[in-house]
Amino acid sequence: MVARTHPGTIVLPRRQFHVVIDPQARRRRVGGWLALGFTLAALFFVMISTRVALDRNAFILQDIRRQIEVEETRYWELRLRLAELQSPERIAGVAAEMGMVYPSEMATIEVPGLGSPSSGVEAGWADLKTLLSAQP
Repeated sequence: MVARTHPGTIVLPRRQFHVVIDPQARRRRVGGWLALGFTLAALFFVMISTRVALDRNAFILQDIRRQIEVEETRYWELRLRLAELQSPERIAGVAAEMGMVYPSEMATIEVPGLGSPSSGVEAGWADLKTLLSAQP
């Protein structure tokens, strides 16, 4: 198929164009590509170093978490040991081994010269001081 032209249009002959590149312009393009290559390489190394830093911090956090788990286990073992040591059954058993028993009789000791038990605390201490200073 041939394209039809409208009447009154002028058909111009086709011209062949040749692109001429200046040698200096080509060098400038190579310099731009080199700058782009260096920029991309630097960006790549920055990304790699950032990733390495993040991985190193992840390993440090993992070690800290492991250490926390160990310390928590130790904490609960010590709490259990403390509860065992403070148990009344254990204390009663150790006291019985040492010969400590509840007394069969209760005796009240009265110190003469201290006054009545209902008097004020200060008066009782004053009486006790006078009593102790009078004895050699």
